Amino acid sequence: MDISTATLKYFVLFSELLASIIGTIFFFKFKHTYLRYFLFLLWFIFLSEIFAHYIHDHKIKSLIYYKESNGWYYNHWVYNVLDTLSFMVYYYIFYNALNTLKHKKLVKLFAILYILFSIINWTFIQNFLSEMQSYLFITGAIFLIISIILYFIELLKSEKILIFHKNLLFWISIGLLIYYAGSIPFAAEYNGYALIPGIHDLFLIVYILATTMYLTFTFGLIWSKKE
Repeated sequence: MDISTATLKYFVLFSELLASIIGTIFFFKFKHTYLRYFLFLLWFIFLSEIFAHYIHDHKIKSLIYYKESNGWYYNHWVYNVLDTLSFMVYYYIFYNALNTLKHKKLVKLFAILYILFSIINWTFIQNFLSEMQSYLFITGAIFLIISIILYFIELLKSEKILIFHKNLLFWISIGLLIYYAGSIPFAAEYNGYALIPGIHDLFLIVYILATTMYLTFTFGLIWSKKE
């Protein structure tokens, strides 16, 4: 990994920590709403990233998958758990944010389908320990993007559109849309790309998208009004 890639990776970690700290400071704005779980998720994401880096760098074999055929150590299971939990929290947030019954039912259906596909994928398609669950990521991202669009549609039709820029969920939605819409092309072939020497520079874009997402969260946490 060259310096530029490593630096951007640390920028992602810093932006995660910054969003978590700012979210804690401004927790009073949304602590009595369904958005409170968003702060818990931010801290879980940051701590999971630190944990994943630690077990990989220190080759802790009891917590990491070792593949003898290529001598590689895999910490993918941490990210697979993280992705699954993240999507479920996001679906919960948008389910509660939506007012139209058919929209709420659709997001609920997304969550159920995602869980079912997770079980199928882990059991029959992709190895939970040694592969990133790229199919699950794409499925979850598409469901999430549709949920965000539904939220935007309802926002446009409501009085909240007059102060949309002060709405925390609006900024959360923008951040999520930037990251997940931009990451789908990379997720489609992640496990194949990871084996190509020198290909990791491509993931600079993913790191930039992630950093942008967390900085958008941070801005929204500061700028938004109390829920």
